[in-house]
Amino acid sequence: MLKFSLKLVASTALLTTGLVAYTPVPAGFWSSGAWAQQAQRQWEPRRPSRTPVTVQPSSPQSTVQPSSPQLMPIALPVIDPTSSLGSALASCDKESESSEPLSLPSAKGEVKLDSCYRGRDNLACSFNALLKEAESLLESYRKIIELNYPNVSNVDAICRIKPDNVATDLQDATVFSTRFNDLKAAYGARANCASRIEQSLEDVTLPNMVRATDILKSMIESLQGDRKGVSAVQTQLLELAEKMHSSQKAMVTIQRIHRAMCMSDQYAKAKAEDRDIGRR
Repeated sequence: MLKFSLKLVASTALLTTGLVAYTPVPAGFWSSGAWAQQAQRQWEPRRPSRTPVTVQPSSPQSTVQPSSPQLMPIALPVIDPTSSLGSALASCDKESESSEPLSLPSAKGEVKLDSCYRGRDNLACSFNALLKEAESLLESYRKIIELNYPNVSNVDAICRIKPDNVATDLQDATVFSTRFNDLKAAYGARANCASRIEQSLEDVTLPNMVRATDILKSMIESLQGDRKGVSAVQTQLLELAEKMHSSQKAMVTIQRIHRAMCMSDQYAKAKAEDRDIGRR
């Protein structure tokens, strides 16, 4: 009987719980680079730890067998079903509804797979939905970053910015925060679910298959490949989220400066001057 054992390949360095919620942070945290390091750690799927088993001393006449470690099932977060991501994930789950638990054979009986796993079709569908959401965030909110709010150099430049535009961009930054945090939570749970299944495959044996080792290896590689697409955009998304946070703080400051320093008709005059210069 062939027995397969394979170390988990460390998955990516980015979209798991707690990243870039727009809340007050200690001074110097964002500039020190600690945020980026923490964000990357939170995006890394965590290998489920096995609970150590304590074996009581046995007498010569008896042998105590350690019990199998019990792991808490991974809970998938509930995303607002009216959002684009929540709707896509709900569609994936609906297509794979099944009441039968999944299991595979092992030398000691059946290896029950975590209930978070509803089959590879469901997992791949979920990661595809996460990838589309990540790409949407990158495309839809980069324009706010390009305005470079934190780099405004003087009060005249601030007064040339239309207040309504700042208010709209600030509202969009808040929406980005919600969507990004949902994406991060959903990705983290499903990446950890995939890692849990990969770990379970270490205990699987396929006694009726001549090339069981190769089959099991390809099963793990398939799971890793399904989440590769989302992992590939994590660096870009982390960078965008950090810049969005900086832009949001700058926009709040700009609004305060605008109210304190800008005259009511200064924006209109500035635009008129720009038009006159353009005609010359």
